[in-house]
Amino acid sequence: MAALAGLAVLVIELIPSHSGVTQRFTSGRISRVAPEHQVPLGSADRRAIDAVLDRFVGGVVTRRDPLAGWALATQRLRKDTTRRDWARGDVPVYEYPARGPRFHDWLLDYSFRDSVGLELGLRPRRGAKVGNAAFDVDLKRIHGRWLVDSIYPRAIYPR
Repeated sequence: MAALAGLAVLVIELIPSHSGVTQRFTSGRISRVAPEHQVPLGSADRRAIDAVLDRFVGGVVTRRDPLAGWALATQRLRKDTTRRDWARGDVPVYEYPARGPRFHDWLLDYSFRDSVGLELGLRPRRGAKVGNAAFDVDLKRIHGRWLVDSIYPRAIYPR
């Protein structure tokens, strides 16, 4: 027990103290950071988002054509993967047997100028052994195009 107490004292003494560190501040104008305000999502943006979801969910989430999603994903979503990974279906997206070619059943969670969050409702293909699902989807507008930044299941309901 005495050895543990001695070891603890030794570690505390050897850890450098930050009390002698001097802080330096520069003079100049103070930058104020204002919170971003939500903006309404226009009909053109809604149509563009619908088109992205149709291609991304129809290709990547269902794994019918995962490579199609490479061009519809942000760098953040593609991080740590290659185009070859996406071609093989090895993507950082949960697989779900979504029914149909159109995926417009979504509710807006938030809408900023270049960032949108939504909850997407999906129904399974006939014969699938899962129920309906809700996915959280974040999209970013980059160079005028909406891209999927993240997509993950919020809930998958029993059949």
